[in-house]
Amino acid sequence: MRGREVPSQNKKFEITLHYPDETPAGKVEYIDGISRVFNEKGEFLFEVEGIFPPRPRTSSMEWIDKVLEKGLKDGRKRFILYVASRYLLNVKGLTEEETVERLKEFYYKGGGRVYDTWLRSVVRGVKTKGLRPPSLRTLELKDKELYLEIKKVLEENS
Repeated sequence: MRGREVPSQNKKFEITLHYPDETPAGKVEYIDGISRVFNEKGEFLFEVEGIFPPRPRTSSMEWIDKVLEKGLKDGRKRFILYVASRYLLNVKGLTEEETVERLKEFYYKGGGRVYDTWLRSVVRGVKTKGLRPPSLRTLELKDKELYLEIKKVLEENS
């Protein structure tokens, strides 16, 4: 998986797995959003939705949980679109329904109205594409306003 883009659900490919000592450990067949894992003898072991093995994460995502817990005054929809939906669905492994409910709880902490249809559309897109949340550093570079709102929340009563 090193250096590859996240594939669309319609792609097909194989990944050769290795033990830490670099001896062959089997393979993964990715077809239509499902990874089927086989041992070195070609025997089927298990299958999972999405890509296996998952990409290792080098940065902490605790900041996302803190923002979800405390809420945001501004930038809530962008936070849902680029961070929260991806985190809840593709990192925490919540179902689509659980993700939508958590996103609604988060949004309503700041008041206003958010439409279920929009949330469901965002969640479906994130799931289909296997999108993952950006790091705080990447967010700082790509959306400075949202980053500054998040920093305010993280610095409150830290």
